[in-house]
Amino acid sequence: MGKNISTGRRNFLKMTAAGAAGLAIASKLDQIFASPSAMKAVGPGNKWPGRVVVNFNKAAVLATVADTTVIKKMVDDAILLLTKETTVGAAWKAIFPSTLSASSKIAIKIPIRFNVGLPVPHWSSVKAITDGLQQMDFSGTPFPAANITIYEMTITGNPSYPSINTFAAAGYTATNFPGIAMVNDTAVDGGDGALNNHTYAATLKNADFLISVFSPRGHSMPPAGSKFSLGFKNHFGTYSNPYTTLHPSNNWSTQTTLDLRDMNCTGPVYNKTVLAVCSGIYGMNEGLGPAGIADNYTTYAQSIDKTSTTQCPTTIIMSTDPVSAEMQVIKMMRINKGGAYATANMPPYLQAAAGMTVTGFTTSYNIGTIDEAQMDIRKIINGISTPVLGPDATGIAAFGAGIVAHQIKGHNSTFIEFKLPSEHLGKDASVEIYDSRGAIVRKFILKVLGVQNHFSWDETDMTGKMAGQGMYAALLASESIRESTRFMIVR
Repeated sequence: MGKNISTGRRNFLKMTAAGAAGLAIASKLDQIFASPSAMKAVGPGNKWPGRVVVNFNKAAVLATVADTTVIKKMVDDAILLLTKETTVGAAWKAIFPSTLSASSKIAIKIPIRFNVGLPVPHWSSVKAITDGLQQMDFSGTPFPAANITIYEMTITGNPSYPSINTFAAAGYTATNFPGIAMVNDTAVDGGDGALNNHTYAATLKNADFLISVFSPRGHSMPPAGSKFSLGFKNHFGTYSNPYTTLHPSNNWSTQTTLDLRDMNCTGPVYNKTVLAVCSGIYGMNEGLGPAGIADNYTTYAQSIDKTSTTQCPTTIIMSTDPVSAEMQVIKMMRINKGGAYATANMPPYLQAAAGMTVTGFTTSYNIGTIDEAQMDIRKIINGISTPVLGPDATGIAAFGAGIVAHQIKGHNSTFIEFKLPSEHLGKDASVEIYDSRGAIVRKFILKVLGVQNHFSWDETDMTGKMAGQGMYAALLASESIRESTRFMIVR
């Protein structure tokens, strides 16, 4: 068991004396705040429940112009970190079951019909996916472009919402996607009885595997208790006539037939999904949309890198676990508006999909991990992987509390992340920065909004002077909890 670490200068100097091994992060097993969950009824394609990559790069958008080279690297880096493979082709191949072959059919679903302008998943992020898939090798044969289809369905059933966007208008052109089919799909009977024999996209029926790509978007009307239009809502555009059968009376709160949870936890979406990807290059905020302009994400961006001047989320989120991916996107949107993002704050459809008992839902499916305490979250900031608040090999949190800090070199910014038990939600936590002499440099008081919280320090002291090069300590305190970490600032 580790020691509690006080914030006093004397104790700090003792711990940094010659021969000391460094500051220890306390391991308080009695404070573990998430017990191991029951065996999950995960989908066949959810290889790594709870494992998710969050890749932020402020250079992905300059002013309002996307840098396609940076975006491609973000996607490539994310799949490499997710799989721990060494080449992009091997990484993409790793997410699929062993039944994948050079003749397999892969469908990529994007929301395009009601998604207009910048908030559409940026075409270069999807191109990075299709390029990576074509690098998969099968005894010298690359995966063929002809076996990849990007699709969306024409929304019918509500004349007030005609289709208002096209593939070409969003950059999904033959020039950008040579050999890749882009299909305005039609519905067929899947012959599988899914969703009470509801018809769905022919592309999905004919595909062996599905990749769901979406963007951070809100929805003015709350679907099943939320105001999001994310990965789960992406498949609203996979099924036919959703406004007459999936969206009765335009009121999801009283829906009694089909809902977001059922669309993703049963049938072909459940059986064929191998990856969920949020293309968060641009984004809308919660409650805004479904069609609309990109919103300002400065608060979120600066919570990761204080020196960021982008007004966009510039984030790729990727997971084989659709619940974990959705939760992390909601967290990003909530951070941007100062909202809570603990498990209890997640929308009911996502709680029910993750196996929680939710009022109004008669079935809980438990297809993925919703609790951050049980996630293996891997972060990349401006192209550099950061230390994590490490879960153990099983994906269950090894510590009830902890803190890590990592300088974003060349940016005069340090990313600080801390974890606290769920009973601390809504309370204050303090983070103090000390230099190697034990002198306090900065102190932050932060509201605990979730299990894992983060902020960015601009590396200035309490007088506004830039901190010098050297060793520093970050000390976390919240009620009786004391945790610490040590990090370097390099100039």
